[in-house]
Amino acid sequence: MNAPSLVLAALLISASALAPAQAQSKKELAAKIVTLQKAQHEQFGMNLAQAPIQQLVQNAGQVLRARVPADKREATGKAMDDELRAYLKDVGPALRASAVKHAGEQLTAKLEADFNEAELKQVLQFLESPAIRRYHQMGAELNNTVAQKVLGDNRSLIEARAKALDQKLAELLGVKPAGNAPAASATKP
Repeated sequence: MNAPSLVLAALLISASALAPAQAQSKKELAAKIVTLQKAQHEQFGMNLAQAPIQQLVQNAGQVLRARVPADKREATGKAMDDELRAYLKDVGPALRASAVKHAGEQLTAKLEADFNEAELKQVLQFLESPAIRRYHQMGAELNNTVAQKVLGDNRSLIEARAKALDQKLAELLGVKPAGNAPAASATKP
């Protein structure tokens, strides 16, 4: 083998040895970005926990003001708040954990696929750059994907707990839950 062939062979071996290190480095950078955003993903999960009961809470508040005697409103309101806190205590941790899990999976894959190592370093350092703009643009798409997965994972928990909360709030207010209202008769003249 002549000298140029040896140099070329050494370069090829060096380049092939560097490729896995770069891929691992890229993966590590993406993982650091995901870790830094854990609080936002947890908040996203809590927002998903609160979303299904927003209308319920608003309606219960209106019924509280309209139908509960003034001398019982404070105690009833406190009991309602206790039930809402219990709902969030039951549902919140599951949705927070699920949001962190799915956001981590989705964001890591998206970062590794769409960004190179230099761009990941820029994102990690939160510099003003085209990489940061691209990163923010994928937020809505990622949130939709994560929301679908989190809600899919926890649909039965949310529905069961929201139904129980609705029944408990209706009981506290002395009214029938919305789902228990008698159906209108179709045979009326």
